[in-house]
Amino acid sequence: MNIHEKIKHLRTEAKLSQKELGAALGVSYQTVQQWENGKSGPRRERMEEVAKALNTSAEYLLFGPSISDAGADTSSPGTNETTNVPVPLQYSVDVKNFRRVYVVGRAQGGLPERIWTDGDYPVGATDEYAEIATTDPHAFLSPILGTSMVPKFNPGDFVFVEPGTPIEVEDDVLVRLGTGETMIKRLISKRGGIQLGSYNEPGTMLFKPEEITWMYYIAHYVPARKIKQRM
Repeated sequence: MNIHEKIKHLRTEAKLSQKELGAALGVSYQTVQQWENGKSGPRRERMEEVAKALNTSAEYLLFGPSISDAGADTSSPGTNETTNVPVPLQYSVDVKNFRRVYVVGRAQGGLPERIWTDGDYPVGATDEYAEIATTDPHAFLSPILGTSMVPKFNPGDFVFVEPGTPIEVEDDVLVRLGTGETMIKRLISKRGGIQLGSYNEPGTMLFKPEEITWMYYIAHYVPARKIKQRM
């Protein structure tokens, strides 16, 4: 059983509709539908959220044995039955890709129109950084302001931005408007314009593509305690 079949199987066992699972994860039911029919799959950084909603572990969804295999353990894959201790998640990370990723400070009106120049550091880079594994040479951190994206993104923490990653619908994005305003939002749709939304505020915003200076992919949040000061 592949990951798409596992998601459908566990959702059915939990007596959740596609719409209910989507609402729990902040995505549309069409997205869940695509996960289950194999047209797309959850991004790796979202896997733990999906697993939690399905009462399992990300490790099981990614690497666990097939439920349909002969002799397979069909008990809850989220725990070890012998000890009833949650199975620890293990991810393979290439330590060679760990490097300092710097915080870009927000001036009045938002982030710079052009984050990078030909230098080694992004425009507006501060002395603050976090050590993160990334292959994107233009990756940077940005402070989280406001509460529209709570509980996923909380004020005082930071977002890890990878401009080189292609953006898909339902991704979290850092957007700079032509007015200079910078926002952290969800990309709801690209049909008939760029439609952006929040996690805890009703309604959406619609922009023409030419009204947006840039829009970058947000990989995940970085807690404030992970931020270090360059000496």
